Amino acid sequence: MTGDENIGVPACSVPTHATVVSIIIRDFIHLTERVSATNLASLMASYYEKVGAQVEQQQGVLTSISNHGMLVTFFYAAGADNHARRALRCALAVALIAYQTRFLIRQSFPEQGLDRFGVGVGIHTGELVFAEFSHQAVGQRIVCGHAVSIASLLSVKSKELDWNVVCSEQTLAEVGAGILTRRRATLGADWLAEPVQVAEVVVVREGETGENLDATLKLDRGGRSGMYRAFDPALLGNVNDEPGDYPKVPGYRCLKPVGRGGMSSVFLAERLSDKKQMALKFADGSVSEDSEVLYRFVEEYGLLEQVRHPNVLQIYDQGVTDDALFIVMEYLPGGTLKQRIGKQGSIGGAEAWRVLREIVQALVEVHERGIIHRDIKPENILLREDGSAVLGDFGVARRMHEARMEGRLDAIVATPYFMSPEQALGVAEDDRTDIYSMGAVFYNMLTGCKPYAGDTLESIVQQHLRAETPRLQPEYRQWQPLLDGMMAKDKSRRHTAKTLMALMDSCPVPV
Repeated sequence: MTGDENIGVPACSVPTHATVVSIIIRDFIHLTERVSATNLASLMASYYEKVGAQVEQQQGVLTSISNHGMLVTFFYAAGADNHARRALRCALAVALIAYQTRFLIRQSFPEQGLDRFGVGVGIHTGELVFAEFSHQAVGQRIVCGHAVSIASLLSVKSKELDWNVVCSEQTLAEVGAGILTRRRATLGADWLAEPVQVAEVVVVREGETGENLDATLKLDRGGRSGMYRAFDPALLGNVNDEPGDYPKVPGYRCLKPVGRGGMSSVFLAERLSDKKQMALKFADGSVSEDSEVLYRFVEEYGLLEQVRHPNVLQIYDQGVTDDALFIVMEYLPGGTLKQRIGKQGSIGGAEAWRVLREIVQALVEVHERGIIHRDIKPENILLREDGSAVLGDFGVARRMHEARMEGRLDAIVATPYFMSPEQALGVAEDDRTDIYSMGAVFYNMLTGCKPYAGDTLESIVQQHLRAETPRLQPEYRQWQPLLDGMMAKDKSRRHTAKTLMALMDSCPVPV
């Protein structure tokens, strides 16, 4: 070593208050073992290019990078949002990029048996110091401080928690309004004087009131960055039945639009590998501009992936083509229960009883998995060619333990005609919420009418809260006690799916 080699002599900056984002690729060694170096380099170049664009967009500073992780620091920037909020935006963008990369890997290496590509993101705010180390013409700048250690710990712990974004409560306090969190935890380590309180962040909203969703996940401001254009729901209102007008998904060919939902549109599609017909459900608009749409779609797939029941819609895959997010589902040509009721005005008692029984059987399985559907209505019950009923559209479903958490019910998500009293009030829901809604559907099947009618939303809501259970016509009077038990205002007096199933088993089957 010569005297000219100025190794390890730092030029330190003054302490600065900032937010650190630590991003790691989980189980990266699995990729290195099963994918060639050339292919791995191509994948990582694509991944890091997109992440780097987000760092630049949110005015972050990339302070270190390796084959499986990176450290990004967010400081004060004149005219920009605070550094904690910009850090959270970047973190949610990385979550989307991870899903894109997961889909790309599955499409590129279908036979490799690779683990699901995933990232863990840890975020913490605190005091930092930049240090610059130089060696002749080469310089390296690193960031030092307790916040770096905490953020790194949180990213590592993300796998244990099964979260994408782990944010310290200290950072959340600096972000301000408009943050939607999902779960909370306390994390510790031997070197920590005190444990760290953390939350899983799923949505960042714009503005101090949080009323408008923040466009945080654009891969390129005002444009599209990839080879597949985002799905535009306006296509459904102006299509010429030309395949070129439909969204493009590798491995599938969209044939025609078949439905619309509150946040999504559904196309009949053909899987190119075996010509099997399936349904592709797309998030409306660009998911890269709406972190809540991303969360809802990812959550729906995660919930349905757990359930295997003949009366629950089967989910085969989820993917992202650039910023268009979709779910691949079984295609049911029989249409919806709403369409069936609309054609006939009502359906016979034997058929209504069979549909009720099949959906209640599905709910027994769904509720045992700890899931609440929260939006049971005739258009969310689909029919197979043989007439059997299938429960679908879990887009606003929720895990029961989350539904009981305070502060989680910030909007009415159910359809007014079929909502439960607790949904109308915005109080805690549980599995009996679905039973109330299914009772309203049962009444609709038998009579062709909604259980409660009114000129305004308020009048309908008030009837759900105070009116007596609607009366069935004389030929169905024997089922009035059953309906009363399904639609009880006080959910403590309402049937569960299991008790309702047992009651139905004891009743004679109508013919």
